[in-house]
Formats: sequence, structure tokens, C-alpha cells
Amino acid sequence: MLQDDISVFISNLYKYLVGKDDYVHGLLIKKHSGNLVNLGDLSFPNTVKSWQELLNAEELQNNSDKTFLKFIDKNVSDVIQASQNWEMSVVKATELNNRIYLFLDRTKAISMGLQSALKNNNLLLHNLNKVTNLVKVDPKCVEDSSVTYLRLKYLTEVVKNLCLVNDIDEDHNILVTSRHNDNDRTVFCGTVLNSKTGLKENLTTAEEYIKLRQDEMTLIAQHKYGVRVSTDVKWREFIAHLGESAVAFEMLQTRSSSPVKVHFDASGGSSKGAAFILYNCARLETMIRTFNERVADGSYPDLPSLYNVDLSLLTDEDEWSIIFTYIMAVASLIRNTVDMNGVCEFRPHLICNFLSGMVKVFSQYYRRVRILTEPRKHLLPIMFARIHTLIILNDTLKVCLKILNIKSVSQMYTVFILSSGTPLYLIK
Repeated sequence: MLQDDISVFISNLYKYLVGKDDYVHGLLIKKHSGNLVNLGDLSFPNTVKSWQELLNAEELQNNSDKTFLKFIDKNVSDVIQASQNWEMSVVKATELNNRIYLFLDRTKAISMGLQSALKNNNLLLHNLNKVTNLVKVDPKCVEDSSVTYLRLKYLTEVVKNLCLVNDIDEDHNILVTSRHNDNDRTVFCGTVLNSKTGLKENLTTAEEYIKLRQDEMTLIAQHKYGVRVSTDVKWREFIAHLGESAVAFEMLQTRSSSPVKVHFDASGGSSKGAAFILYNCARLETMIRTFNERVADGSYPDLPSLYNVDLSLLTDEDEWSIIFTYIMAVASLIRNTVDMNGVCEFRPHLICNFLSGMVKVFSQYYRRVRILTEPRKHLLPIMFARIHTLIILNDTLKVCLKILNIKSVSQMYTVFILSSGTPLYLIK
């Protein structure tokens, strides 16, 4: 089972506040994803009305005008004090507009979150290497060259992966179909529509669509990211993989049961999202490889183990956002991609949204902060802490891409050259 440190904290808080163990994910206690420096990391309502279903009805009649914390005879200091016995603790709590905002002990949370992420990524990779036979394409869906059938094939492979990472029981037989079906073990795949006509696309074949995105990715690589175009076989293979990745991402980023509207022309900019993710994947790979090369040639000392690194040096807001909002959220993300309780719903679009947000934060961090510094003694501790964080971020990114059946850049090509002339070496 994946380690979800944030959910454990929320469960501890929930039990402390109302004395119950059966916390329902996503209700009352909210995990924040933005403006963490001002609004804290989590919050909960401080009104009795919000919690009334969990409180004593008789006592409510005479105390309905009290705040929630007063009703349970507690205050924010009590919450902070109680949390010191939990694995993640609160260092500050404030009240604003009838909500209590909690600020976590970041150093403690970062240490726990990164260690859990190492284990989680390894477990996810282990599960993805297994084989499952419980997911099949509906045989009534005639295989053809249409883009809708292409989406059906992509979705089927991702549903298999989501079953593996969520340990779905092999007793379930899941059918992926583009036909309406009342079977409670059916995953419905929405039609691919032409964005201009609003109708199902029947003119463009899957092969033509992929070629269109390959051409678009070539232009993006040239003009936005300054990649030098080559005519050799390796380059063509690289662009072919980029195009296929862009198509897969475009097919999966919309809720699978909903139609997906596609711009069937290169001017639509439909590949920018996938290109941005893969380019930042390349940035991470390059930075880590460069660090390792400098260790190998003696410019840098060996990277200490995570347990011997001073993680309290990670004080940048983007570093906290990368770790708390993304790295530590993977377990919850994976859990939310599948719902088999009376329904059969798979949500790969959540992973697409997650990746888009993650690389956006990393990109602004990368542009603003110099990671690989001079090998001066006083600069090494912060660099080591950052390198460990980015290695785990990179592994998280690649695991998520693997779930989506999308190759990371490191799997596509060994080297391509930026316009600056700097080689971008990637690992096979």
C-alpha cells in the first residue's frame, strides 16, 4: 500500500476533533494547493453547522452560537500541542473568516514526504511491471483506423495500469467500450470530435492524426525550445515518439467518458501541454546527469544519502510547493483515479492535470533558482538537498508518465542539441 502522509495527518486531526476514525476523504478538512505561505497547508471550518452531523444533537440545541472549537472545548493552541505527537505536526494556526488555517512543520514534513516518495515510486514501478488480464476492449467495437478507436486503445492500456497501481482484484472483469452499456464493469470511452464542426471525426485517420502532431511537435521543438532539427534516423524516431506522446496526452487529458474535441490542424497548439511536460522532463534528466558527471570527474563530492542531508535548508516556497503539493500528493492522486464502489470509473485525466501543474511549478523554480552551484563547501549542503528533491521529482514524473503509457524523454533519445550548442544528454 502506498504511504499517504497527508491523509494520515488529516485522519489524526479528524480523530482529535471529533473522536472518530472513519474520516471521509475530501470532506471538511481541506488540503491547500496554492498560496501556502499565507493560507497555510490545510484548513477546516470553525462553525458548528459544518460539523453538526458529527456532534451531539442535544448539546447543539443550546450551543449553536459557539464556534466549533469552543463547542468541543478546544482552541488552536490545543490543536498545535496535540499534533506534536503525530508524525507530521503543526507549528502555527490562525483563524480567518470562520476557518482554522494550519501551517505544518515543513522540515519534518519534507523529510517524511521524500522518504515516503522513494518507497512509493519503487512500489508503483514494481506494480506496473506486473501483468493483468482483467481489462479488455469490447469485441463489439470494430477495430478500425479512426481516432476514436485510437483513444479507446490508449484508454484500455491506461486502465490496465491504473488497476495494477491500485491493486484492483483480479476477480473484476473490466470492459472498455465506445458503445453505451449498462454493465457495471464497463468503462465508457467518449468519442473524438472535430473542434471546428463539433461532429465525430471520420475523415482523419489515426495515422494522419499522429503525423499531424509529430509535425507540430517538430515546430514547437524548433521555435519554442530551440532544438536543432536533424535528418538522421535517431531524430526522426525521437520526433515520432514525441508526436505519439502528444496524441496520447491529448486523448487522456479529458475525462474518459466525455467526448474530446481535437484541433485537426497544426495551428491549434494542441501539443503544447505535452511538449511542456516532456521538455521539463528533459530539463530534470539533464540536470541530474550533469550533476552525476561532475561527481564522476571529481568536481563535486559524492551525493550523501537522503538521511544525511540537511533538509531544513529547503526554505524556498517553490520547493515546498513541489514537495507538499505534488510529491506528497501522489498516493492520494492514484487513489482518486479509480472508483469501483458501485461504479466503474477511471480518471486518467487527473494525472494529466497533476503533471501539468507540477511542471509549471518546477519550470518557474528552474528559471529562478540556480541548482548546480560552484563546489564551495558552504554551498554543497543546499545543493545536495535540492538534488535529492529533484531526483525524486523526476522519478515521480516518470512514474506518472508510465501509468499513462507515455514514454519519458529519457526513453526516447540519447542526445539532442539545443540552439545554444549545449548537448542535452539523456539516459536510455
